[in-house]
Amino acid sequence: MKKISLTILFGLLSCLVFAQSLKVVIKQDRKVIEPVNEVYELKKSAFLFEITSKDLEGFLIGATTNKEIYTAAAGLYNPEAPWFQNTGMAEELYNKDKEMFLMDTAPSYWYYTDAKDHRFDKNPKGSLKQWTATRTITRFYDIMVDQAIDLKDFDGNAYILMYEPVYNSEYDLIGKKNLFQAALKFKD
Repeated sequence: MKKISLTILFGLLSCLVFAQSLKVVIKQDRKVIEPVNEVYELKKSAFLFEITSKDLEGFLIGATTNKEIYTAAAGLYNPEAPWFQNTGMAEELYNKDKEMFLMDTAPSYWYYTDAKDHRFDKNPKGSLKQWTATRTITRFYDIMVDQAIDLKDFDGNAYILMYEPVYNSEYDLIGKKNLFQAALKFKD
């Protein structure tokens, strides 16, 4: 009985050791912003996502101003949620424009392959198995109206869901694993 218990314990520990993970911290003015009930209060100025990943090359990120779309996507997998109807779209290499896409119909794809192929600010650290990167945001780019909106001019909230898609053998989306979710509330 003792050998079986030890075997199960080591099996569980090995699962934990090899688990994929994504840690996301939001910073503004070099300070960590702590959420209250997944709501981050931010000034209408530049902020950044500080991301640490283990065994996860990339993830999809839905960002919208529409709370209903966010709510439909953030809970249990709902194939009717707009972000799950279309494939993800990779944003520009190296986050040149310091922006985040707002899109109601499809997610974006943020990933790190190596220092020369990623969707984050320059100079991320690590390897494909474990990496740390930042993504600075100075504006949103609203895909629905094809317009950039500086944070100082942004009114309302932005709703963010970072998730790992789950596909079947035909590459149909059949589920998702939430990695990070938040409402970004901007104040003057």
